Amino acid sequence: MCIGLDPAISEQRSTNIIPAKYLKYSDENEVKLNFCLDLIRCTKDFCCAYKPNQQYIAGFTKKDHQTLTNAINKVGSISILDYKLNDIDDTMHSALFHIQKWGYDAVTFNPFLGNLQATVELAHQIKLGIIVLTLTSNIEASKYQKEAKIHGKELYTIIAEDVKKYEADGCVVGATGHITENEIRRIRTIVGEETIFLVPGIGTQKGDPSRVIRSGGVNLLINVGRDIIYSQDPEEKARKYNNLFNEIRFSS
Repeated sequence: MCIGLDPAISEQRSTNIIPAKYLKYSDENEVKLNFCLDLIRCTKDFCCAYKPNQQYIAGFTKKDHQTLTNAINKVGSISILDYKLNDIDDTMHSALFHIQKWGYDAVTFNPFLGNLQATVELAHQIKLGIIVLTLTSNIEASKYQKEAKIHGKELYTIIAEDVKKYEADGCVVGATGHITENEIRRIRTIVGEETIFLVPGIGTQKGDPSRVIRSGGVNLLINVGRDIIYSQDPEEKARKYNNLFNEIRFSS
């Protein structure tokens, strides 16, 4: 299991927000950071990765990022910055430089600009993993990732082929209802067994973990975010998801 860290404050929305007890901290980023650190402490026995979302921690300083990634590493987990990175090469290189300095082990990457090869080559030089958006959990993505075709092939399969060709470390493959088991198997066949699948869509988005576990191979990081981090007892909720995933895994 991977736990998504999406710390939202009350000014952003009315539900799924950081509890009021964290408001004792004077700075907004202190509120977010301490919320995340407490989540890591109480859920560390039930997951092997954490995925902070850049859209939620956009105000973090270098020190904040390093405090967060150090905490993740100290409990034996990996840190994946959900950045959905891409830009022209020079700008993308700048981002990779900072992400590596912040201490992250991997970053999510949007292949739309077509420069996956250059990104992977540089990222691997600085020991940073690249996880590529391939078939994502939001239903709107089907318009491009499944319906759009190049030379008769669906776009998500072309992305998967590039993941294999350029030796990226993983694919983002959703678990929500618009993604079929056959599509998940097709991606796995293209990229091979060693490639990691980072799987969003479980929990609040109501995705089905059994379909992914049955069809996605063994190298899965199944992400759960809001349903754990905003529950009244994140530790117990993480335990339940951990048990559920193992039950499905060993019965499949």
